[in-house]
Amino acid sequence: MTAPVTGGASPTAPGPPAREPTTTTLVDLLRLVGGMVGEGARHPTQFRVRSVFRAWVRRTTERRGSANLILNFGVKKVLLVGASDLSQAILELRPSRDGITTGELKRKGMSFLAPHALTISDGPAWEQLRAHNEHVLEPGRPHNLEADFLRCVSDAFSAPVRDVDAIRAAMARSMLGIVFGGKAPPGIADDVDELFAMVQSPVKRLLFGWAAGRRRTRVYDALRTLWRDPAAVRTASLLGMAHRSAAALPTAMDETVLLEQFPHWMFTFTGSGTDLVARTLTLILSDAAVRQRVEQEIADAGGTQVIGDATAIERLVFLDACVQESARLFPPVTRTFHTAPHGASVCGVAIPAGMEILHSFPLTTPGDDEHTARRFRPEQWLSGRNISAAFDPFLGGARRCPGRSIITFVNKAALAIMITRQRLMLAGAPLHTDALPLEFPRHSAKFRPA
Repeated sequence: MTAPVTGGASPTAPGPPAREPTTTTLVDLLRLVGGMVGEGARHPTQFRVRSVFRAWVRRTTERRGSANLILNFGVKKVLLVGASDLSQAILELRPSRDGITTGELKRKGMSFLAPHALTISDGPAWEQLRAHNEHVLEPGRPHNLEADFLRCVSDAFSAPVRDVDAIRAAMARSMLGIVFGGKAPPGIADDVDELFAMVQSPVKRLLFGWAAGRRRTRVYDALRTLWRDPAAVRTASLLGMAHRSAAALPTAMDETVLLEQFPHWMFTFTGSGTDLVARTLTLILSDAAVRQRVEQEIADAGGTQVIGDATAIERLVFLDACVQESARLFPPVTRTFHTAPHGASVCGVAIPAGMEILHSFPLTTPGDDEHTARRFRPEQWLSGRNISAAFDPFLGGARRCPGRSIITFVNKAALAIMITRQRLMLAGAPLHTDALPLEFPRHSAKFRPA
């Protein structure tokens, strides 16, 4: 999908109409503050700012008759995109400082760790980095190294997990094998996790950013050592793929730029990848019929032998549907930021120059309505309906996640291992999969072997 853009970008074919945004008032913001105070007083242990904010946005957009709001904070205005067509049109545009580019909030955060990361690059630099990332990660198809990746996951999940922290640790071990062929120091996973906590929080950067310099130096010293180590480069890993990709580029890329692509690949395993596999496991184990269907699919594909067969993992279409449905209900990527440095018009919506554009994906997810019961229905992904055309849980458009195929494969392999070899069950009360909350429960699930 493309959309007309003016003000620094070339016009393209017209997109679907979107309503003109309306600006919030002081009264609207006072309602938001009042809602947060009231919800915090009523439910102090379950209170979440994001849940209250989403409810406030829905009420405000209904009252004002526009899905798109300009949040007026006095010193700063932010365009909150609530219309899915406008959000999708912005996401589809190729990043350019002359048109639509990464928002300053996201750019400042990611620059703290990787100033040349693909996610914040523009123009020709983005084109080159995108080609490099896609050559390494091979999106949209089974990766050539899937059999090696599966052995890494199988080894990492050799012992039964008890909680989400244990899943995260196993995903970190998987990452060390898949990304570095097992050659990287184990502590690098924790270092990257801590640095990404800074990336995602302006407050943490302000308070503790000064102390993170040593950790960041340690990460890049380790990456540079691995990059220059012939034995590490020869492993069946993303590191080896990156070396071969860099050598094939028509224009040589600086070593530092190449190394700055690794932290995002690494954190996907222990960040959004872990959240997605843990939530999917909890949902499957909470629904007896879904679990039975997953187990039957695995049995039909070869039972526990599936764990050693990458092709069999790929054929687990219902398990794949469970992962996609979990991501639909609780998106791994909940928000992103854009800006139009020189102003733009997208889908007929005028975007002022320099205004921060906030996409909150739970607000634009089909069927995500506080008045409608949220159900775990993975079978709908097999019905022939093109759900993915209206929703991409890994961020759609030009900046869509190039590692989506790998992390989906890893998640399916981990789930197959935990459900078959580990025979996990929930240690506590299951979720009500016919009436799920807007936010995944704060308290993480516990597991036990059957």
